[in-house]
Amino acid sequence: VLDLHPERPLRVLGVGHQTAPAIASGKPADFDACARAIEVAINEAAAMAGAPVGRVVASYSGPGLSSRIVRGAARVKGALISHRDIENAVDEAMKAAPAPQLSFIHVEPLRYIIDDGEGIPDPLGMPGKMLAVEACIVTAPTEALNALKACIRQAGAEVEDIIAGPHAAALSVLTLEERADGALLLDLGAGSIGVAAFAGEGLVHCETIAAGGVRLTRDLAMKLQTTFAAAERVKLHFGAVGDACDPREAIQAPKLGLDGRLEAATTLRGVISETLTPRLVEMLLAVRDRLNRAGFAGAEGPQRAVIVGGGALIPGVRELAAETLGMPVRVGRPFELCGFDHGEAGPAYAAAAGLLRHRLDNTEFDAADADYQPSLAHLGASVRNAVHGMWHWLRENF
Repeated sequence: VLDLHPERPLRVLGVGHQTAPAIASGKPADFDACARAIEVAINEAAAMAGAPVGRVVASYSGPGLSSRIVRGAARVKGALISHRDIENAVDEAMKAAPAPQLSFIHVEPLRYIIDDGEGIPDPLGMPGKMLAVEACIVTAPTEALNALKACIRQAGAEVEDIIAGPHAAALSVLTLEERADGALLLDLGAGSIGVAAFAGEGLVHCETIAAGGVRLTRDLAMKLQTTFAAAERVKLHFGAVGDACDPREAIQAPKLGLDGRLEAATTLRGVISETLTPRLVEMLLAVRDRLNRAGFAGAEGPQRAVIVGGGALIPGVRELAAETLGMPVRVGRPFELCGFDHGEAGPAYAAAAGLLRHRLDNTEFDAADADYQPSLAHLGASVRNAVHGMWHWLRENF
């Protein structure tokens, strides 16, 4: 829930979160469970904010999210290039990227070329006969997007827009300087790693890789001979990678006994690090390989990386990512949003904060509700619940 008004600071008033199964499969059971989770999360946010929620901006970070750079060209209709000419060139670029069973989420022009000249950022009002555009096209499975929209509608809200999850996270944590110099955004989520790469022209690569915190937990459960839930708790409280812990520290890590029940046991924290580190390195190498295959390696690729998501909070992740990717890495936190910019929500809320940023950057302020005034109780509750919500979300998802 976002308080959006030109004469008031931008402030987060309500937070709602629920764990839900993936809906990419479109199975009825998954659909109903997801719709219920969305409805509960919306109601939580609305109750905290003291205002109804009727419209939402959603993100998609599921299977099949991918991107490519395409080129399209159109003949200029008049003496000078108009908005219509630019739209025609972009339309031709989209036609050059046939996407059966896929939907366009983002079409981001990177550069324009007039009559085979040099690339320029904005051709409006310039003379020319032929206008070409190179654009980054981001697509996702149409079936999955339709299922997401249907879930949200069943939860009682209308979908204003759907954007790619990695792109949303980047909007909230990357500075303008980082985007201009070339930066990589990694969203270390529960079921996948979201990747968004930026160059001076804008977004140049976006995709999800099917690897995340769930895989780390499964490895740990197998190593400790325990349940997934028990391994998740151990990972949350004692998880570390690389040299970010005392490997001789003994910790409580219950394991399954002969009767199938959990029984008290101990392990060394170094065992946890030795289990998580190789898998996380494998995930990061997969990211590097995808970037190389997309043509964004070395000087042509991002020069620094920002990591977000629940996985970014594991001790040692930043250092391991810097070593594996071969570039400076920092942990990203949402900025420019009251309630999210003091660290209490942190990197786990990057995508959600990015959705708010996207809504702000694409809003007519005349449509804002001038009569709504949040109470002090609501403002205080938003801060307290953001802290509680972050830890609850991490316990359930990473």
